[in-house]
Amino acid sequence: MLPVGCGTGLEGVTVGFGDGPAVLRDVTLLAGPGEVLAVVGPSGCGKTTALRAVAGLQAVRAGTVRVGGRDVTRIPTPHRNVAMVFQETALIPFLDVATNMATASATKVSPDVASRVVERGRRLGIGRLMSRMPRTLSPGESGLAGVGRALVRKPEVFLFDEPLAHLDAGHRIRTRRTIVEFVKRTGVAAIYVTHDQAEAMAVADRLAVLREGAVVQVGAPRAVYSRPVDTFVAGFVGSPEIGMLPATVVITETGAGFRVGGRTVPLWDVVPEGVGDGQPVLLGLRPEDVSEAVSGADPAAVAIPAVVQSVERIGRTAVIRAAVAVPGEGDGAVLTARMDAASSVERGQRVELAVDGRRAHVFDPVSGVAIAHPSA
Repeated sequence: MLPVGCGTGLEGVTVGFGDGPAVLRDVTLLAGPGEVLAVVGPSGCGKTTALRAVAGLQAVRAGTVRVGGRDVTRIPTPHRNVAMVFQETALIPFLDVATNMATASATKVSPDVASRVVERGRRLGIGRLMSRMPRTLSPGESGLAGVGRALVRKPEVFLFDEPLAHLDAGHRIRTRRTIVEFVKRTGVAAIYVTHDQAEAMAVADRLAVLREGAVVQVGAPRAVYSRPVDTFVAGFVGSPEIGMLPATVVITETGAGFRVGGRTVPLWDVVPEGVGDGQPVLLGLRPEDVSEAVSGADPAAVAIPAVVQSVERIGRTAVIRAAVAVPGEGDGAVLTARMDAASSVERGQRVELAVDGRRAHVFDPVSGVAIAHPSA
């Protein structure tokens, strides 16, 4: 985390519209030089509002907006030196792509600016579009031109609002790599908003998760994935999604385990403080930690009966979702597992899933707050 008074972004910022409730509440999102801070969260959580506040397009009720460490809270947008890419790119309709990209950097196109336009266009794969007018472009091509327009500039911060929304898979991967390379090469801070958590994980140096206008968790992408603070973060970050299995803690002389439908699985050698025998919990199980039970499997795992709801075969991997009946533990659960695509498992089939309790994230079923995580 950056020290107070440093970085680019929001520091303790609250934003609201008129006299209505706050859309952002005491939000701190600060990116350092050359860092990509990716911001994710469900629709309506305040992601775009946060970017608009940094750009000066949205007034703040409280807190400080910083660009390069300086307070710009009361400074108009034109004087903040930000380069923002909107989800819906608005190009100047009577100028071709090259001129649109160039005029974002200077009113007079110098040889240096012209050279940057050509180089950015080539890197983004839109060199062939330079003489085209905006009305002849597809939404994806307009989006690439918008990204190029930002990268031609020399701002103090890049602000990306769903910049790849209209691109196909191949262009998305190439463009996000180009964006990250420019951020690193120029040493300019970047705040990158997206609804796609997989994209966020790919571009981010740090990942911030928003919910209902508040920051839930900020950290390195792997840390957020492996140590989510609650069930919301655990469910939002990770694809395929995490499965949640209701269970009951069982304390023994050698440690603790959990009981699901009469079956007990080892969980901890040392029982975490505050955990008691018979306590209800939710076990968060990532797809990579659930598999089809076979003979000779890990003896620490337990086979849990389930019924396959869906099978998605993607390349060499099959992702299955299976319903688990948990007698006495509510309505049961749906677990997701990764298997070899050659598996014969089909929808409606009864299977046994091998679950290793030592790989489970443990949450309080009422508050959703994390109680414990796997040690490795």
